[in-house]
Amino acid sequence: FVATDASYEHIQAIAADTWTVNHNLNKYPSVTIVDSANDEVEGNVNHVSKTQLTISFSAAFSGKAFLN
Repeated sequence: FVATDASYEHIQAIAADTWTVNHNLNKYPSVTIVDSANDEVEGNVNHVSKTQLTISFSAAFSGKAFLN
């Protein structure tokens, strides 16, 4: 039996300084964030539950969050 770890890609198309991510992974995933230019950025991740988190930034922008 080989277990595969669930992951999720969140696309934030509209610029915002707080992103709400509903991922349904049933865990507290690690988060990697990139802006629209694919540059990695840091944000304050708050795990609301095992299926939702929020990410806060000092400025609004669009991009992607990769959850693993």
